[in-house]
Amino acid sequence: MVKADFGDALLFFEPSYLVRRGMEAFLVTQSSDSYFIDTLRALEGVLKEGKPRALIMELYHQREYLYDVLRFVLTAKNVWPEIPLVIFTTVEHPGILALLAADARIAIVAKGEPLHCLSDAIAAAGKFSGYRSPHIRARLVHSAAALSDSEWRVLAMMVAGASPGSIANVTRRSYKTISSHKLNIMRKLGLNQAGFMRLILSLRTRYPS
Repeated sequence: MVKADFGDALLFFEPSYLVRRGMEAFLVTQSSDSYFIDTLRALEGVLKEGKPRALIMELYHQREYLYDVLRFVLTAKNVWPEIPLVIFTTVEHPGILALLAADARIAIVAKGEPLHCLSDAIAAAGKFSGYRSPHIRARLVHSAAALSDSEWRVLAMMVAGASPGSIANVTRRSYKTISSHKLNIMRKLGLNQAGFMRLILSLRTRYPS
């Protein structure tokens, strides 16, 4: 077992019951308090209350799409920078991992790796030292630049199924402008057209019910 010396509570955003129970047994804290959260709204509420001292989370849930969780994580780390955050995930898309890895305050470990990788990630999260497990490092083939607000909006609409043409009509921007945003996203994440389509499909993922 690992001594997770974070203080009063652990917060889990994890869709698998077996994984949650395994992590709870694996981690020893100063308190028996654990919070198991199923929605981003509930997660935000608990964070605002200031109860958890660490957050261990997957990037999707039965009720939440990967895109929404990714945006929440990247925003929350700026709102609550003091909370140690461990991403414990099956997600392997290099563009998604690169966006997370751009923030050294986020520790990232792949599920399926030896348990010592999770313990290393937990220790690093408390120090905000940017831990990436061996499998995650192998997937990080490109250093991502942050997306602009406009690029995030275009990406969100494409994840929802909109084409560049329909996005141009809805936003009253030119097709050329929307296409430029798409190309900028691809360039920043190091993706070709096929990789971008895989990104869109990945961001539509929800954990199977």
